[in-house]
Amino acid sequence: MKEWEKTILDNKHDAVNQFLQSKENTGKSKRTLNAYSRILQKFYHEHFPELTPQETEVRHVEQYLGALNHRGLTQNTKRRYLESISAFFTWAMKRPRFEDINGNPAAVLLEDIPKQVRNRPDCATWENAKKVVKAINDPRDKVIAAFLAKTGCRVTEAVNIRRDDVMTDEGFVRLRERKGGKQTVVPIDGEMIRAFQRFEVLRHGDTEDMFVSMKGNRIGRERIRRTIRSAAVRADVMEEGETRFHKKFTPHTFRSVFTTLMRNQGMSDHILQYIRGDSEQDIMDVYTRVDRTEAREEYLECIKKLEF
Repeated sequence: MKEWEKTILDNKHDAVNQFLQSKENTGKSKRTLNAYSRILQKFYHEHFPELTPQETEVRHVEQYLGALNHRGLTQNTKRRYLESISAFFTWAMKRPRFEDINGNPAAVLLEDIPKQVRNRPDCATWENAKKVVKAINDPRDKVIAAFLAKTGCRVTEAVNIRRDDVMTDEGFVRLRERKGGKQTVVPIDGEMIRAFQRFEVLRHGDTEDMFVSMKGNRIGRERIRRTIRSAAVRADVMEEGETRFHKKFTPHTFRSVFTTLMRNQGMSDHILQYIRGDSEQDIMDVYTRVDRTEAREEYLECIKKLEF
């Protein structure tokens, strides 16, 4: 995560700052807080500098939506912007101290912007995942790519793994920085255990971080993104310079591959959501009820080998 993505921007309206503090206290990720603060700052500091939250009406949000549309943003991006504004008003309406805020002007417009669900990429198959992993030469990057494919985790979660997070004796890896500020322990199979054991012998330095550069610094997600794209080209999984969503292979494609494989293999939804680290509020309580031994047993029944 880049440094700017961790920044929570101050707002001239105290209600907004209290909203951001409340969301931080309840475990929202730095990236989500940054998005909330950035969007609300632009709305009140740039688009409507004379407007207060109490005075905000649907017509103001409509004007803001028009400005977003003029920039040529996608439906989903415009929706994300309005969702941040809506989240603030939903929060404020539940606090008696903000009794002057008695409506959510963004919610009205959100109903008119349906979320566009993108189809799974054409290249998101288990066979292609195997080809990409095999085409990666660097042992460190190969282990990361294999872990992405075999757990469906996010690249940021993978590069933040520490050495003591990898429990090869038990067959689990702890992911400390999941979306929404959660921490979970995900299962791995024998193939992945052996990969971690081999890499532990080869890795550089004696740092706490599992995946580091030659200088001993934790590697970034951008490095992994470039590595995976290059490997996908070498493996003839995608064309050089491909930008179309359904044709390009990125770290996130591994997440699609894993999800599709697990569903096809019959994995229970609640266990799949647990392993993926889904952060939707309505499934958060699942994490406290999933027995990790049960999760690993079902995982081992469903996961396939990458043969890397």
